[in-house]
Amino acid sequence: MNTKRKVIGGAAILFFVIAIAYFFLAIEHPETGIDDPGAVIDSPRAGLYVSAKPVQEEPSNFVEFTQEELKNYPYIHKAVSSPGNMIKVPYKNEEVMDNLDEFDLILYNNDTEFMKVGDNYYHYSFEWADTLEVEKK
Repeated sequence: MNTKRKVIGGAAILFFVIAIAYFFLAIEHPETGIDDPGAVIDSPRAGLYVSAKPVQEEPSNFVEFTQEELKNYPYIHKAVSSPGNMIKVPYKNEEVMDNLDEFDLILYNNDTEFMKVGDNYYHYSFEWADTLEVEKK
């Protein structure tokens, strides 16, 4: 009977060690399927992203900008220059964040998320990396 307890205890410890190892490996590699927000925070992809996704039809409400005006908002300009791509923003830089707040306020005051640049329409959005979906391979 004592031997049976040792075998069961050993199996329980082995199971516990494997579960802990899997947990820590999943934190290092969030693409493995465990959805742990703490795992993403340490990721090099963590941070703030902006994008300007092309819109085919004219939105009912939008703000029009020239390319020259967008140069005052460098990260928005980058997003419009590479439509559909997520542009990483250095969110710890106060000047950059003030600049994005200013741009966002323009759209907010016009009750829209859409802009027109030249003949093209874009949907502006920003997302934090912990809200982005991790692509599974």
